Amino acid sequence: MATSFTSVSFTPSPKGASWCFLLLEHLDEFATLVWYLVADGKLVEDTFARTMAKLDITAFESSIPALAYSQARDVLITQAIAVLSDARREEDESQFFQPSSIGSLPDLPRLAFMLRLIIRSSETEVAKFLGLSPSEVQGLVTYAIDRLSIVPPISALTGCHDA
Repeated sequence: MATSFTSVSFTPSPKGASWCFLLLEHLDEFATLVWYLVADGKLVEDTFARTMAKLDITAFESSIPALAYSQARDVLITQAIAVLSDARREEDESQFFQPSSIGSLPDLPRLAFMLRLIIRSSETEVAKFLGLSPSEVQGLVTYAIDRLSIVPPISALTGCHDA
């Protein structure tokens, strides 16, 4: 079950406050990153709640700002993937069949595509986040690109045409 943002009781420790300041300093960037991965406001909230709980038990290295930033970013990505996985598991348990909309991608190819081409992570980083090999990541990204290239434009589906 996905953890609800409102159900997480979180009182940051002193080092947790440092993480809070770091996340606030980069909030627009981090929120966009998480939105790209989960594409749902509730799941973004859940991701940030879980990230803060995880960072609260992680040492904050203030002498190397780039390291702290990188750690926060990695935890955000990892937690976004976990939140999305939990949400999909709940959906699968509550429904026998869910029709997919035109142009939708299964989560794994979509995540590989987003991490590799939109967020610009290396294949090695994406492989680490998704628990795959770099060649599997390359295959998923190729699949996503192929899948997206066969989907007709939205205007063709809705009957909208430029005048």
